[in-house]
Amino acid sequence: MDMYSTITNTILSVPVFPYLWVPHCMLMSLSLRATLGHGPPALLFARQHPLSCYLLGILYTFPGGLLSLILLNKPILTFLTLSNNLYSFTVVWYLMFFGPKDFLYRILTSRLPLLPLMAALQDWQRLGLVASGVKTILEVHPGFFLYPVVFATLKSSGFMIVKYCEQILLTGLSKAFVLPHHATKTMVVAACLITAQQLEMISVEYNDLYCGLVMMAICVRLATSWICKNWDPYSGVEGQVCNLVYGYPEIFETKDADLKKKE
Repeated sequence: MDMYSTITNTILSVPVFPYLWVPHCMLMSLSLRATLGHGPPALLFARQHPLSCYLLGILYTFPGGLLSLILLNKPILTFLTLSNNLYSFTVVWYLMFFGPKDFLYRILTSRLPLLPLMAALQDWQRLGLVASGVKTILEVHPGFFLYPVVFATLKSSGFMIVKYCEQILLTGLSKAFVLPHHATKTMVVAACLITAQQLEMISVEYNDLYCGLVMMAICVRLATSWICKNWDPYSGVEGQVCNLVYGYPEIFETKDADLKKKE
């Protein structure tokens, strides 16, 4: 019990800035560099178009915040008031693209197990965004379930929308919109549970629920990074639900094959 109290107190007391925010900035800058092309292509683009690269970095790092401002009908430039977040992002972005001897990129892409740990911290931060998103909507629209769930999911997973829009611009509508990673699905589950708790649909203390979700998200992230790589813990449930609701794909494939034989 003492260990559990220590863990929960730590989770509730750790400030987002800088312990969770800086790793998030590093991962998003690394993702931007991957999009632009690892190695010389990304560095060449940054040197030829520094302002465009910086704006892309803002879009990658602040996607949920920008999207939530739009949904709340607030000025999109309000994010500029987050001085510490913006300044620290700028430093990380600069070091990622213009750092001496490319040291930050080399460290993050080395064999050190940094990326899974940083991704776990990022999931922790995203759960905080889920909680704040749910509370923001329920303050204005109390008693509703779906609205805060959708808003909190978009606030915590805005990068998903950015990547899909990016995909549309590059390849058109050739690919369907999906939840590509288990971390985003975890945010959906967390939004449902926190909304249900706030609406008193489930009898559990908020701190216990939030800490449990953080511990679950961290464990899932580390397990899928080090033990069961590329494993989606939600795939089994998704498959069963889809088969139940939409039917079994093999049935339709068999029917199509039989029709072709008859023809």
